[in-house]
Amino acid sequence: MARRRIDPRDAGVRKKDALRSLANADDDGSRASHRNVYVAPPIRPNVPIPIIVDVNEPEDIPERLRELGVAIEVRRIAPGDYVLGPIGIERKTLFDFFNSMVRKRLFEQVQRLREAYPQPLVILEGDLAEISTFKTPKAFLGALLAVEIGERVPVLTTADKEQTALLLSILWKRQEKGAAEYGLRHKPKTSTIEQRQRFLVEGLPSIGETLARNLLDHFGSVRAVFNASEEELKRVPKIGDVKAAEIQRLLTAPYEGKQRRLEDDGSDGPDP
Repeated sequence: MARRRIDPRDAGVRKKDALRSLANADDDGSRASHRNVYVAPPIRPNVPIPIIVDVNEPEDIPERLRELGVAIEVRRIAPGDYVLGPIGIERKTLFDFFNSMVRKRLFEQVQRLREAYPQPLVILEGDLAEISTFKTPKAFLGALLAVEIGERVPVLTTADKEQTALLLSILWKRQEKGAAEYGLRHKPKTSTIEQRQRFLVEGLPSIGETLARNLLDHFGSVRAVFNASEEELKRVPKIGDVKAAEIQRLLTAPYEGKQRRLEDDGSDGPDP
C-alpha cells in the first residue's frame, strides 16, 4: 500500500488549528471563574476617602476639619500640603507666597505640584488688601497671574485658616466617583535618576533647582556634594560664603531627634 505523502505546510496549519481550539475551549470553560482575576478592590461609594494632611500643617486646620466632620489622615507629604484623590493642594499664606517669589522658588514648587498630581491646586490664604502694603505689589500680582495662566494651576483665595478648613471640607464633600476610585493608590509620576538627584540636593539650605544643578555639575554626584568641604562649596557659582556655611552646618550637625524627644517629654525624670 502506497504511503501518503504529507505536506509540511498542511501539518503546520493543522497544528495551529488544534492549538486555537484548545485555547478557545479553555477560555469558554473558565471564563466565568476567571472573569475578575485582574480587577481592583471594590470601591465603597458611600465611604468618602480622607483628606491627607501634611504633618507640618498648623494643628488648628486638621482640628477644624474634624469638627466639620471631614475624614482626615495626617502624614508626611511631598510635594503639597493636602491630597484628596488626584488633587494635590499647596497652601500658602500671602507672606509664604511673597517669600517663595523673592527666593525664586515659587515656580519650582508649583511645577513639582503640577508634575506630581493630575489636579494641582494652590490655596492663597490672607487678606488680599495687604498686597498693596508689600514693597512690590505689582510683582506679586504678576506672579499670581503667572501661576494661574502660565502654569495653569488654579489659585483659590481664603481670608484665614478658618476659611481654608471650610473650603477643604466643601471640596471633600463634593468628591466624585472618579476621586474615590483614584483614592490613596495615586503616586507621583516616576522620576528620573537626574530628578531624584536634584531633589536630594534641593533639600540643602537655600538650594533651589538652579543651584542644585550647579552643585551636581561641579561635583558630579550627590555623594560628592554632601562630602564637599565648606571651601570647596564656595567655589561653586552662586553658592558663596553664607550658603556654604549653612550647608556645612546642616551636614555636620549631630542628629538629636531621640534625645530631644526625651527632653521634651520630660522622660529624664526629676533632677537629683
